[in-house]
Amino acid sequence: MKIDLDKVLETVSELRDGLEELNEAEPAEGPRRKAKQERAEITRTLLYLAHLGDRARVEIMDVYHGYRQQDMRSGGERASE
Repeated sequence: MKIDLDKVLETVSELRDGLEELNEAEPAEGPRRKAKQERAEITRTLLYLAHLGDRARVEIMDVYHGYRQQDMRSGGERASE
């Protein structure tokens, strides 16, 4: 079985790009409309980046479960935990 992590790599690449873009950002302070919009955008971006981290985790687990099923069908013994 060939282990295919292409989806995971795409997700992690998108996550890394987003993290690099947001790293060291200094949102404007104060009650002004532009400052509020900027803080709201940073909040949405951080939530999306957390989502990407979760998606990468799920994609890795999908690959793992596919691998384990294939391994079990091919006669591999269950790994001791």
